[in-house]
Amino acid sequence: MIFDRNAFMANFSKGKNSLKKRDEILRAAKKLFAELGYEQTSVRKIVEEANTSMGNLYFHFPHKLSILKVISKEFITILRNQITHIHSLNFSPEVGFALDFRIGYITTLEDSKLSKLWLVVRNNPEIHQYSLENKRIRLRTFFGNQIPDGELDSLAIAIQAIADSFFEQKREGNLSDNSVALSNTIIDYSLRLLGYSPQRISEVIEEVEEYIVKHNITTADYFKNI
Repeated sequence: MIFDRNAFMANFSKGKNSLKKRDEILRAAKKLFAELGYEQTSVRKIVEEANTSMGNLYFHFPHKLSILKVISKEFITILRNQITHIHSLNFSPEVGFALDFRIGYITTLEDSKLSKLWLVVRNNPEIHQYSLENKRIRLRTFFGNQIPDGELDSLAIAIQAIADSFFEQKREGNLSDNSVALSNTIIDYSLRLLGYSPQRISEVIEEVEEYIVKHNITTADYFKNI
């Protein structure tokens, strides 16, 4: 079989253009979901924002929810990769665990754009399971064999339930606490589950806050491309 370089280059270029268009659709959806909310953003609005056609959008995504799932998994993967980075800073297990949690809440609660999207995302079963797996990874990374295998899943589910309950109440408008107070409360309850005393938890939260202020950690640049 003779190699057809022209055909190969044409297919390669077509593939690159297809990926570029897919990224443009995702970028448009992020922008609109953040500005208008998920429910208020129609597929047609995404098409118009991305300057593409309905056919092109449906070639890449079967429906609007599939776009949300891709965006959500992309973001949760960012949080998952962050676990390794925080662990490399060599804090004590409880401080590393709390710092990783806190930075995650900075990105999901303190960014006004992202928080609206995140409150919708958490109700999706597939994304919820992916987020739960992050809890397992976080526990195993920071606490290692301190947590027996038989307890890991139960603790991850319990910690996820704590976060879910607060997120749900915030979504319903029943919580007036700012994001810092809310995230610290979730960290407090989570560390209590892990057996830490109220005094040690207060020390951990203070140490985490000092680190965040010192390093000027603010809302994530997740929407930097919109």
